[in-house]
Amino acid sequence: MENFISTTVLFFILIDPIGLALFLPSLLKGVTPARMRRVIIREMIIALAILLLFFFLGSELLATLNLQRSTLSISGAVVLFLIALGMVFPTIGVVTSSSPIHDSHSPANSEDAEPFIVPIAIPLIAGPSSIAVVMLNGAKYIDTLSSLPFIASICVAWGMSLGVLMISPKLIKLFGRRGSLALERLIGILLILISVQMFMDGLKEYSQNFGLNPTQAAQPAE
Repeated sequence: MENFISTTVLFFILIDPIGLALFLPSLLKGVTPARMRRVIIREMIIALAILLLFFFLGSELLATLNLQRSTLSISGAVVLFLIALGMVFPTIGVVTSSSPIHDSHSPANSEDAEPFIVPIAIPLIAGPSSIAVVMLNGAKYIDTLSSLPFIASICVAWGMSLGVLMISPKLIKLFGRRGSLALERLIGILLILISVQMFMDGLKEYSQNFGLNPTQAAQPAE
């Protein structure tokens, strides 16, 4: 139960529905509220399908690319750190961008002008960090019973995020833009802590795979 709760919280933070709620007005500019809800549900379903696909095919993909789980953990930690850094310091803008993708020559309320898969489903919901975490845990637990609570935690975090996005206009009005940005930066700090832990876990697994002991390696030879 403890792992289920921690994994659910982790994925809720990775999806970051509060931060995404700040982007939606510019990404869905001119879209009617009723149509906006349908777009959000569609993009969330696509993102969930992508995450589950990488969970089930993660081990095969790692084997095909001849990659170790420690490599994925370290690289995922780096990407997550960069994303979190952009959340804490928005002016950096390392990975994400809130620029709308509408064509100025297309009508704002046209279905052709609204985002499809990119950038809402990918990378704002199913981003590099969440995909890396899903692949890493898929490679670990795909053939064990631990895969069931992990999949359940993804679905619960997805449902919570969908609920937040559906009421995002009310939340922004409640907290105000400054309050929402402050909460976004707090979440970014939490992601930095998580990314550092992922990096350390990757180094630990790497040293174990190659029979290295960092403590002994640091000692001078006699």
